[in-house]
Amino acid sequence: MSVLLHVCRSCRHRATSHEGGDRGYSACPCCRGAGDIDPEPTLVPTWAFPGWEAEPLHRPGTSWNAGTTHRLELCDCVRCQEQYAQLSGPDTTGAA
Repeated sequence: MSVLLHVCRSCRHRATSHEGGDRGYSACPCCRGAGDIDPEPTLVPTWAFPGWEAEPLHRPGTSWNAGTTHRLELCDCVRCQEQYAQLSGPDTTGAA
């Protein structure tokens, strides 16, 4: 499936592209500023290598691409939690 990310309404890049050190890695003039970050999360499909298999939906607040230089701590805001709950369905693990 994918990850839930907040993206800029202007350039559609993820919010972290507009933050801190990430600004220096972009040629996008919008990303060099604060951007217009949408508070509603966007579902972004991701694939695992090798084989280009669709990844499962990652839980908000967890690490995505852990163990790589592209690691990202996923947002854990209320909207991301709500969207995750809607997309992942009922919790059948017994976790409270």
